[in-house]
Amino acid sequence: MSPEPRGRVRGVGRFRNDAARRRYMTAYDNTLATWPVRPHELDVETRFGATHVLAIGTTSGGTTTGGTSSGAPIVLVHAVAVASPSWSANIAALAERHAVYAIDTIGDVGRSAQTAPVRTAVDMASWLDDVLAALDLQGAHLVGLSYGGWVALNQAVRSAHRLGSVTAVDPVGAIGRGKTTFLLRIAPDAMLASIAKSDAALRRLLRLLNNGALPDEPLLELSIAGLRTFRAKQPFPRRMSDDDLRAIHTPVLLLFCGSSPVNHAVEAAQRSRSMIASATSEVVPGAGHMLPIESPELFDIRILDFIDEIDSRGGTA
Repeated sequence: MSPEPRGRVRGVGRFRNDAARRRYMTAYDNTLATWPVRPHELDVETRFGATHVLAIGTTSGGTTTGGTSSGAPIVLVHAVAVASPSWSANIAALAERHAVYAIDTIGDVGRSAQTAPVRTAVDMASWLDDVLAALDLQGAHLVGLSYGGWVALNQAVRSAHRLGSVTAVDPVGAIGRGKTTFLLRIAPDAMLASIAKSDAALRRLLRLLNNGALPDEPLLELSIAGLRTFRAKQPFPRRMSDDDLRAIHTPVLLLFCGSSPVNHAVEAAQRSRSMIASATSEVVPGAGHMLPIESPELFDIRILDFIDEIDSRGGTA
């Protein structure tokens, strides 16, 4: 293993080179340009580095960008390699009555600037708590997709005091187990993508995750560029223990995707119902892993119905 260049912190996510950074930032800006309202962009300081946030609605600074912000704030945590602009299909509906904060997860590709390693689930919860504190958010509805779903559930286990609810969409690792057949299918393309730097192999992998279809441009380029240009450094999304899940008291919505390779959806839903007293768990029949992209209207309606129900009861399930 080659030594880290002078001045570079070990265990911190980074772009492979300047050209890689330029490629990804172009894809980031092109995807952000498809948002119906230009968000307010801000950076908040945490103990692990500056975190980039896209905000629509009333921000902590008092400015207003789109939205009417009559409901409690929604905080979005994305899947790996795509950062906050990937919520382009959902942002209009979510921001109609809520302030929305889409966060570039520390250690992953995006505009956050990591300065210290995030090695454990405890570190990840500390980072997100720092972000929520810097934004001065209380009673926030935390929504995470894939790895972001694990981040959201981890927050409910370890530091839930700023949360009004948690929604985890097909969370990786946290509750269910991946399908062995999927791991066998992706192995050849994973090697081609890693060793031969094949974008074609990445497209095939994305098809497997996305129910046989590729996302439209510019989100497709955002996905490929994110996987190709950045060395992510994040905690592995380990399976949560029964005691971890029993410790969750925040209202939780779990959406497992019936055709996703990431979870055995029915088994995962059954485990969550038996372990999390505050959980509403559903299996979306026929849905692939990237539900907000594949079926944005279904996703938006289900999320907002759940959030409105929580808000109407004063934050309790």
